[in-house]
Amino acid sequence: MSEEPASPAMDRHETLTVGVIVERRKAKSVWQDYVWQPVEAVTVIPPLAPWSVMREEGGTTRFFAGVFTMELFTNETVSYRMNLVAEQPGIYVVLREDSSAPHGMAVAFVSPSPADAEAYMEGGQAVVGKVPMLPEIAAWLDAYVAAFHVDEQFRKRKRGRDKPKSGSLQ
Repeated sequence: MSEEPASPAMDRHETLTVGVIVERRKAKSVWQDYVWQPVEAVTVIPPLAPWSVMREEGGTTRFFAGVFTMELFTNETVSYRMNLVAEQPGIYVVLREDSSAPHGMAVAFVSPSPADAEAYMEGGQAVVGKVPMLPEIAAWLDAYVAAFHVDEQFRKRKRGRDKPKSGSLQ
């Protein structure tokens, strides 16, 4: 009976480098010229410079936006787990307008955390897109959650603890 080799221990602050691919389409609006959308996060990095055109057809241009680092944090494991059990786990890519960036758009953030993505959506100034999570990224994320997730017990608050004690000044 052969034993499988032990996988290397996970670090509490894991990182993974991914390549991000985005699309730009001509907008059907008088208010904006283009619509931007993240389309892929890949682990095999293409040998291209950031913001290289990968393909152009019918008013749509696909760019290799560059290489970015995803970071994992132990206090986010609940969010990672929610993502992994979703019907379609994804990677969230945040794009922001940046006049100094090529094509006027920059990748601001890449994360497997739906909570992080939601935080970027609140301001309305960013394009937040969910791209499919590759199986090798899902395996990496699942190993991290298995190593560091701790279920917290529900603690019912006792009534009256939020009231000041009699005689105390507020």
